[in-house]
Amino acid sequence: MSEQSFEGLELRLERHYASQREAVSPSAIDDLALALVAEDAWVTRMASRDTGLISFVVAQVRFIPLWTWVAQALLVVLMFFVATASGSAEATKLSVGILSAMMVLVGVPTVHASKLHGMAELEYSCLHNAASVLAARLIVLGCSSALAVALMVGAVASSLEVSAFTVALWACPPFFGSCATALTVLRKASPDTAVPLTVSWVMGCCMALLAFAIVFPEMYGNAALVVWAVAASLALVWLMREVTMTIRSAAAGLDAWYPQMAKTYH
Repeated sequence: MSEQSFEGLELRLERHYASQREAVSPSAIDDLALALVAEDAWVTRMASRDTGLISFVVAQVRFIPLWTWVAQALLVVLMFFVATASGSAEATKLSVGILSAMMVLVGVPTVHASKLHGMAELEYSCLHNAASVLAARLIVLGCSSALAVALMVGAVASSLEVSAFTVALWACPPFFGSCATALTVLRKASPDTAVPLTVSWVMGCCMALLAFAIVFPEMYGNAALVVWAVAASLALVWLMREVTMTIRSAAAGLDAWYPQMAKTYH
């Protein structure tokens, strides 16, 4: 290409991009500048603080979407409503297990955010890498979910006048099992299928609880508490294993944690 032709092409491109450029009002520029100043001030404050484990975990609360807390609160309120207004002890017992399983769905998008938005590679280049971010968010969401389930257990125990330990045995197997499945899917499935697979599992768990309640009406009786205790123990062991495997996978690097992205570089 001659120099004259290149200059003509450059001129036409400049005119094209100029015609596509959107006008920006002075107020929008001012708003952007204020946002940058505020973010810079926040980063400066955070840099001067202790960057230990506790402070890092607490800092992750800022990145949890507001709707996550709202959804958890709504599930707790729904459980309180069922426990006090349903008039059916069997429906209340069934609901605590179903809502405990559904509590897991609230945190799935946040836990999967790194992969869903293709940010895993960038996180590995940071001081607190993908494994640290994942572990911190699991701690935050795990504590908030456990607190929400505990509130639901307390509401059911108070309404039915049974021990909180008994109600916890009804709630823990579906809750622990759904948590473990969500981590298994996070570790093994591709980002575009992880959330639908987790939703499918939780819905299947809820349907299974409903089916068992119909087929075995005495499943919430005292005689079945041993079975619930065994199921809760097995689910807890499975959950602990999945937490360990998930953190190890994230700590192993991009090839192990996000092979769908890593393979594009090979």
